[in-house]
Amino acid sequence: MSKIFEALTRAEEKPKGNEPTVKFSTLGLFNNQRRPIKIDFDLDPYLEEQYQKLRRRLAPNGKNANVKVVMVAATTHGEGATTTSAILASTLARSGKARILLIDANLRTPALDGVFDDADHPEGLSDVVAADVAVESVIYQTNFPNLFLLPVGKSHPAPSYLFDGDPISSLLNQLRDKFDYIILDGAPLDGYSESFFLASKVDGVVLVVESERTQKRTIQKIKKELEWGPINLLGIVLNKKKNYIPRLLERFL
Repeated sequence: MSKIFEALTRAEEKPKGNEPTVKFSTLGLFNNQRRPIKIDFDLDPYLEEQYQKLRRRLAPNGKNANVKVVMVAATTHGEGATTTSAILASTLARSGKARILLIDANLRTPALDGVFDDADHPEGLSDVVAADVAVESVIYQTNFPNLFLLPVGKSHPAPSYLFDGDPISSLLNQLRDKFDYIILDGAPLDGYSESFFLASKVDGVVLVVESERTQKRTIQKIKKELEWGPINLLGIVLNKKKNYIPRLLERFL
């Protein structure tokens, strides 16, 4: 079991200063690029309430009684999918009523290792799907009670093949019996195909878009592709919304 330091945030911040910029190509191979990301889990009351509403959407009811495995994915890099998946997982875990597994399934720019642990976990999801390691050996307890982490694992030259087959389906079915909720942090949907393959293996998808950045036509295109699956789109999270009205005044509008 690994030691984990405290993490999660009000909003995912863009790299500043002289931090390296990673360029991506939709046809490029996964180069094991890991994004430096820090998440502060000490949420202000407003943001906390938004995640409680999202948690409520996953609670068993007549419409989504069987929703246990959820993928969180953005349209492109930097819109906040990792932050959303990590905070959502920690919010579910803090309820004290469920065991939560957070999986780093972003084979393009994995980040959850850096969020929860300084240590580098060389083996993880990709190795389990490739039948190189047993899943029990690469699941780590975080410092949040009831919250566990399955890191991304080694690089893979063709992530789509990794998520399009029986091994990933069998793994998720196996994990269903061990955890109450499984949250996957997926690669961006615009430009990469592997998250669409993975989306067909989960119970639902939460799409993350960035306010004043994500184009409407991009959201419409991805929504159409998800519906073509057919894939269960649970909802859309509008991230980094700028509020120009003081919150106290907003209550009276």
